[in-house]
Amino acid sequence: MDQDKPDFDDLFEPFELGEAPTEPETPRRQPPPRQDPTDSQEIVAPTAATPSPVPTVACPSCGAQNPDYNRHCEQCGARLGQDPLPVAPAPTLRSSPGGRALGVLVAVVLFVALAVLIFNVFRSDDATAESSTTTSSSTTIAVAAVELFPSSVEASSFLTGHEPEHLIDDDPDTDWNDEGARGVDAWLRFTFAEPVRITEIELQNLFDDDRFKKNYKIQGYLITTNDLTIEISGRLTNTNDAQRVPIASLGTTELVIEVKSTYPAEPAGDRPPFNELALQAVRFFGSQG
Repeated sequence: MDQDKPDFDDLFEPFELGEAPTEPETPRRQPPPRQDPTDSQEIVAPTAATPSPVPTVACPSCGAQNPDYNRHCEQCGARLGQDPLPVAPAPTLRSSPGGRALGVLVAVVLFVALAVLIFNVFRSDDATAESSTTTSSSTTIAVAAVELFPSSVEASSFLTGHEPEHLIDDDPDTDWNDEGARGVDAWLRFTFAEPVRITEIELQNLFDDDRFKKNYKIQGYLITTNDLTIEISGRLTNTNDAQRVPIASLGTTELVIEVKSTYPAEPAGDRPPFNELALQAVRFFGSQG
């Protein structure tokens, strides 16, 4: 080949590629350091635990063995123990908003009812006290005796000038004298125009001391009214002071006094006693029937 001719390879410039990219180098995993057997404790493989036997109890019904925690036999279902079975606690009630509102309403109603009851009790007590006061006042007014005047009077007997009407004429100079012997079994009948409630009778012997001594006086008496079925009996004292006898008639129009015994007459100075029973006046107290 001719030396002056260029080489075929020289006709082209060499084409060079750039450097190929290099991949990042992955770090190598280092092996764990070796441990010196002398520096670490010896590793012992765990051994399986041996299960402990479960206590058993024989069934009183069939005799089968059951774990002691069983309540009933696994074979026949009978109870293994006589201890009472546990009772589940009562469920806790949860109140809803409606229930709470109802409870509040019931409480309010009960409170109002209690307040009304207390008010009525005090009001009733006040009314009772007021009624008692009024009744007491009314009774006092009714019992506050006023003098009652009979329309007429009769006697078993009398001396002329000493008629029984003198007993109710409110005249200190007049009196009644019984004509009978010493006045025993004598009687007086008083009549009222309208029914009256008699609470007391006042009997007055003769005012004059000499005449009082010289006449017989009432000692034992028996009083009856036409509105009572009981008889009122008693004794007067031998004195010329006024003496009152309590009566409990409700609405009588007639009252009778019977003489059951008498105090004897006594002489006054040189004058002998009389044989007649004498009485100055009879007064009645109470209210209109």
